[in-house]
Amino acid sequence: MNKYIRFISLLTIIMMMAAGCGGNADNNKEPVVEDYDAILRGDQSQVIVRDEPGAAGTETAESETAGTVETEIQAETEQVIPYADRTAGENAVAYQIGSAVYEEGAVRVEYPQLTGMSDEGKQQALNEKIRAAAVGNISTDNVISYELTFETATEGSGIVSFIFRGTSFYANSAYPNNIVRTLNIDLNTGKNVRLKDFADMALVVSSLELSDGYTIINEGVDMGDFSAYLNNGAMTDYAVMLLDYDIDLENLEMIPTGYSAIRDNHLILFMEAEHAMGDYVELEFHKNL
Repeated sequence: MNKYIRFISLLTIIMMMAAGCGGNADNNKEPVVEDYDAILRGDQSQVIVRDEPGAAGTETAESETAGTVETEIQAETEQVIPYADRTAGENAVAYQIGSAVYEEGAVRVEYPQLTGMSDEGKQQALNEKIRAAAVGNISTDNVISYELTFETATEGSGIVSFIFRGTSFYANSAYPNNIVRTLNIDLNTGKNVRLKDFADMALVVSSLELSDGYTIINEGVDMGDFSAYLNNGAMTDYAVMLLDYDIDLENLEMIPTGYSAIRDNHLILFMEAEHAMGDYVELEFHKNL
């Protein structure tokens, strides 16, 4: 009987110990993790990158913004109003361009004449100024030949710009010289527009000093040679020299230091040069007026 009681007691102790161990085992067991994102964050190799709707939307928005900017830039480029039209404002002038010829001895000059304007009085006054600019101040002493023809550089509704080109040959010269003149005239005021009236003078001076911002139109004239010519004393003060550019219709006796024109909404500058360069160099500036 005592043995039986001891056996029961021993069995009870064993069962209690087993239950205690099982409890400890349960207590030591790692908790069940139901947050699978936590597992994935712990193992980067398991992370799967998916296209998020927000990212796609951002990319689309950026593309749309870039497209809008490009469209606006294109629109601004397309909407540039040429300077020769901007000056007219609401007073755009309609006209056509004909021609006339002045001849005296060895001098022959073809020059433009305006036609078709609604105000005939204004048209006549403008034509008289154009003629004076083309044929005025031509020296006929010892002239062997002097010829000029013209081209229309700009036919704007506010400003018309002409370029006269030709040659002159005098008895005391070793060879004929190339000559050039220009005339830019405001169709409403009747005044001639000189370089200082419409150009960015600081930009022109800077471009000449740096030999940048313009293209030489003359064939065979090297930029380096022309720059060296200017900087070797041909031009001592660009700013002062440029202020005296172009014919002054109020003072035709004044000899300009050079000439300017407007072509394709760009400044055209004619600068006196040595005979090997063609007697003058034609520069077209890159910036729009």
